[in-house]
Amino acid sequence: MKKTIFLLLFLVLSFYSCSEKGTKEKEVIDNYANIVYHSYLDSYNAALELQKSIRNLIDSPSEERLEIARKNWLDARYIYGQTEVYRETNGPIDVRKSELAPWGIANEAQMNAWPIDESYVDYAKEGTESHAGAYNGVIMDTTITITQELLVDLNEKDTDKSISTGWHVIEFLLWGQDLTPPEENKPGLREYTDYTSAPFAQRRGLYLNMVTNLLVTDLKELVETWSEDGAYRVHLKSLEPDQIIAQIVNGMFFLSGDELSSERLIAPVDSTDGFNESGQEDEHSCFSDNTHQDVYANMLGINNVLFGTYYSISGPSFYDLVEKADVNQAQQLKEAADKAMASVLVIAENPKPFDYLITQESSSDTEFGPIMKSVVALQNLSDQIAISGNLVGIKLN
Repeated sequence: MKKTIFLLLFLVLSFYSCSEKGTKEKEVIDNYANIVYHSYLDSYNAALELQKSIRNLIDSPSEERLEIARKNWLDARYIYGQTEVYRETNGPIDVRKSELAPWGIANEAQMNAWPIDESYVDYAKEGTESHAGAYNGVIMDTTITITQELLVDLNEKDTDKSISTGWHVIEFLLWGQDLTPPEENKPGLREYTDYTSAPFAQRRGLYLNMVTNLLVTDLKELVETWSEDGAYRVHLKSLEPDQIIAQIVNGMFFLSGDELSSERLIAPVDSTDGFNESGQEDEHSCFSDNTHQDVYANMLGINNVLFGTYYSISGPSFYDLVEKADVNQAQQLKEAADKAMASVLVIAENPKPFDYLITQESSSDTEFGPIMKSVVALQNLSDQIAISGNLVGIKLN
């Protein structure tokens, strides 16, 4: 009789524990989906402001209107940077549309591919072909009719640097090549006359308008599929909670331990592409000199997901799941995130520009500077994310 009572008690407690875990995971997933939707919505709305300012620039070019368009690009870029943590989550931004994934969009490369061969799109200064490419750009090739469909087809057609669409093409068309020494702390110096009296001014304006429209469309698709009744949001509800949590965690793991630390920090530190072999060609936002803010926005995006917050939105998070499982591990995870954020802030708030800092460091240095210290902190955070995921039953590749 006693064995029967104990068995029943064990089954009741086990059921309660699983039920409680499932409820908590569902709350984490709902909060995450809400954050994703609202951050994409904010990014889309900011892109609409960018689109408006670019149309104004093209309609009546002036130095003032060029500066407004540049500011709107920077503002929109900051919001988009926080969404990059949603990559590598088996979500719509990475997955191609198919019978099994009718919600797939796979427009990440169309929005954010980099670095670019500048001459693939527009003119580049003679003598910079080693990093700007040696194409007769689309804008200058009058045998080509510029259409949105063409720009999509041309994107990454030759190599992964033959980029024709996205944030960085718009950036290039607003700022132009950055050909000043890094210590001068100047971005590209394209003049507004490139849209008035310069050769191919009309085609340049047409290209800029079309590529911006395409970015707005791409963001709108993401907003719609992540909305409450959107195709991907509906699909998400059909998946097992553990599977979704694993996808969420992989996004943070990938951005922290690979894309941000390796591709966006180590790569430019060790690069020799760009003006005077400075490596600035491999900055994420090399034309506007906005890479320091890109890095911060990416780290902020990781924190948004890790702690379940986005401006006024706040709710259950992966961190809460870890804390419930093991308070000590949760503390290590938080300390790693805090250290990574502090390290990134040293870059973001540094009086010296990013493209100068990369000339002062190497990944093989015995004593690291601010960029490589951030790499170490970000990779440590990635390790702690993996350990924490394992603790709550998630295995990362």
